[in-house]
Amino acid sequence: MTFGTHIAFSSVLYLGGATLFGYKPDLASWLIAAVASLLPDIDLPPSKIGRLFWFISVPLERRFGHRTLTHSFIVILAVAALSWPLSLIRPLYWGCVVGGYWSHLWIDMLNIRGVDLFWPSPMRLVAPGNRNWRIAVGSKAEMVLLSVLLVLTLALYPLSHLGFRDALQALLKSFDIAVEQYQRQIGTHWYDLELVASDNLTLARVECRCPVVGLWKGGLVVLQDGKPRAVGKSQQNHNLLPLTARLIEGKPLRVTSERVEMKGRTLRWLLGKIDQRRVYFINGEVQTGRIEPVANIELYQPVTYSGQTMTIRYARAQELGPWLDLVAAKGEVFVQFWLKPGEQPVYFDLGNDPPADPIPEELRRFL
Repeated sequence: MTFGTHIAFSSVLYLGGATLFGYKPDLASWLIAAVASLLPDIDLPPSKIGRLFWFISVPLERRFGHRTLTHSFIVILAVAALSWPLSLIRPLYWGCVVGGYWSHLWIDMLNIRGVDLFWPSPMRLVAPGNRNWRIAVGSKAEMVLLSVLLVLTLALYPLSHLGFRDALQALLKSFDIAVEQYQRQIGTHWYDLELVASDNLTLARVECRCPVVGLWKGGLVVLQDGKPRAVGKSQQNHNLLPLTARLIEGKPLRVTSERVEMKGRTLRWLLGKIDQRRVYFINGEVQTGRIEPVANIELYQPVTYSGQTMTIRYARAQELGPWLDLVAAKGEVFVQFWLKPGEQPVYFDLGNDPPADPIPEELRRFL
């Protein structure tokens, strides 16, 4: 086949792989796959790569002939071994070298002569078996094949950036696919959920583009009108029942977490240490001396009580108001800071100051 057909076929495989397997295509890896797809023809002096490396191609053709050694499993294994260090930089680069090289052999099987894949065995691989259906180099049939491959490349390009499941999700607006997408990419980007849902309590219709902050019981936690709410298919566990949902990827996200020991401290003290201008969420568990009624811990709420244990999930200052001055007998929380691109890291200084209020006597029996 001509070099254009080899590049087009490797491009179809590269973009098709990105669509099916979800890796992110980029110019560098695409170029590696395209160049690798030309390498087997280094045993043919008139080829593009053969003319460039004539000092290699001429001796190769004289000694072994065309489509023998360089079109065999032996050289595929050698190329895979020699290019292995690329996997230390990025595994996709190594895969593009091996995949691009293999794509050349694969499409050359459509040629009248076929390839000596098992060289030095004389057995030759061709497809299809009927000679009349094979393609001659430079023929009209190859031009038709090239045209089909170029159309497929153009069609696969936008799909490769979405991925098959993501493209399907954009079309179907499936909540299940949106959850699976978020699970795969959690903590890497800011996400919004374009949502049409029903409120499980009031049956009111809800339509919003809500920021996603986390996962809960097989669903998502979103901010609806600034308030955390759980979206999912369980009336017992979720506030909103999704009708249609589409996950929208935003800017890259970096999350840093700080562990805070809460023994003898209050939530008011903790919030005093947090710059309220930053995006943050508090998660954790603390025990207090105050006896609280057992909450419905299945239904998502930013703060829930089970006896004397307070559980905090994706809470901020506005959700902690009633419990700010409770002193913790023990427990810890994690403060997540969500950083936008270019935003400076958060230096969370707890200081060495003791608790402002010593532990009350009624709490000492819990220590």
